Amino acid sequence: MPIDEKFWNPYRMIPVREKIERRPPQTHEKFRGKSGIISCTLENLTPLFVGKNQLNQQAFLTRNGKPVIPGSSLKGMLRSLSEVIGGGCNITDSKGQYNKSLAACNNASNLCIACRMFGMRSNARVHTGNVSVGDALIREDTPETKNFQILLSSCGTRHEPFYRSPKTGQLDGKSRKYYFHQPLRTDSVPNVPEKLKPHAWDIKALLPSHHFDFEVHFSNLTQDELELLMYALVLEEECQSVIGDEKLKLSGPLRHKIGNAKPLGLGSCHITINKLVYLADPKQRFLSLQQSGDVVYEENPLKEEISNLTSRYPADISETMQQLRKMLIWDINDSRDFAYPDYYWFQNPVNSQKILKKI
Repeated sequence: MPIDEKFWNPYRMIPVREKIERRPPQTHEKFRGKSGIISCTLENLTPLFVGKNQLNQQAFLTRNGKPVIPGSSLKGMLRSLSEVIGGGCNITDSKGQYNKSLAACNNASNLCIACRMFGMRSNARVHTGNVSVGDALIREDTPETKNFQILLSSCGTRHEPFYRSPKTGQLDGKSRKYYFHQPLRTDSVPNVPEKLKPHAWDIKALLPSHHFDFEVHFSNLTQDELELLMYALVLEEECQSVIGDEKLKLSGPLRHKIGNAKPLGLGSCHITINKLVYLADPKQRFLSLQQSGDVVYEENPLKEEISNLTSRYPADISETMQQLRKMLIWDINDSRDFAYPDYYWFQNPVNSQKILKKI
């Protein structure tokens, strides 16, 4: 929410880790580290819409007539989280406009953890990355949809005070934009004002409780990279946060957001890992035709392996992680009113330097 207002802006700027550790990536021909496959399911908790190519197109992306979430969208979501959680570069700032130390990696032999995992490209130098994500295919044969009329205004992006880093109070690139979950939006979106309806567009979104299956393939990951990937997928199941001067207490798991219209409450989702397979050492795999040597984790052994891999992250009480938890927490009793200031709010000189309340 802006200062002196009761409603909550749908987003906040989250402080990043200011120290980036860069080192050479594990390239594919070296056969070092962990390689394997993670089988996952994504369930949408609020309406979900993944549009074709551009946001202003109204159709859900489909394959063979059924909704699909592109692997590129899932990979982008996981990369964004990994950059914040793991201390990655700002891939959108190739020239270090705001902060040279946080600029996008430009040396394929010296990369941050996110670029090592998910890849980077700078001029003629390319590192393809050691993590790939497949398309997520819907499980339901007859998806349940609902038509929504939505309006996404860009006027807020012109209000520079909303985009200042909360720690420094400056527009310095030391923060990333994240959207709150809106648990009350399980079958609705904010109403479009009558005079703005000519600018709105209609979408057909999936209602909650649909399931999409996808796989994550990884190769030559170091231990810290594997731990970060696993945490970015599962997050945390139990979390408590106290938000703002109002001391709003929220409790619940951390959940992801994906797709279009996230500011309006769409796209909240829950990722579950169903199976983890560690591929055998390549020498063992290629020399034996009888036994693969792969190690498979399912059910209770899987839960234990996930717990072991992610154990250090819930104990991280850095400002970055505490602020991120406040954005990702899914509390079904969260009754806040989320909205953007309207056009006239931005035009009022009294509001010209108003910032967002800290969380």
